[in-house]
Amino acid sequence: MSRWFSSLFVSIVLAGVSACAHKTIPSTSIEDTEENREIFRLVRAYEQALESLDADAVLALVSPNFYENNGNTDDGDDYDFYGLKDNLARDFQRTRTLQLDLRVDAIEVEKDEAFAELFYRIRAQNEYPSGLKWETGSDRTRLRLERIDGKWLIVAGL
Repeated sequence: MSRWFSSLFVSIVLAGVSACAHKTIPSTSIEDTEENREIFRLVRAYEQALESLDADAVLALVSPNFYENNGNTDDGDDYDFYGLKDNLARDFQRTRTLQLDLRVDAIEVEKDEAFAELFYRIRAQNEYPSGLKWETGSDRTRLRLERIDGKWLIVAGL
């Protein structure tokens, strides 16, 4: 194979590889699109609102269509937007400190509906009648979002 042909072949292969490469949101493997960035920013705002124990800021990110079934068949623990509002007020009242490490692993968008796959670690200091207690945990969740009037809001998965 001639040197010229080899150089041409390598150039074509490299061009093809770079054409397939997508720019990602920094520190993630998520494709950097306008919609993905909007959802990523919403998740970061949610993280900050939780760490600040700011129920109003959390609720500002939630759809009026919010409904949580807690991933089970027991209707007794399901709640809507107003139930979330009550739960946040109660939970934040007893929480003294909340530290959250939230990682966005994937975002899927289809028209006006989207999903964000999250992994989180949480550490909270809560006040109980028996005194202050540190609690820790980690889990995965899948936020479901909807676009209302051009704005992404959380519908489920908190």
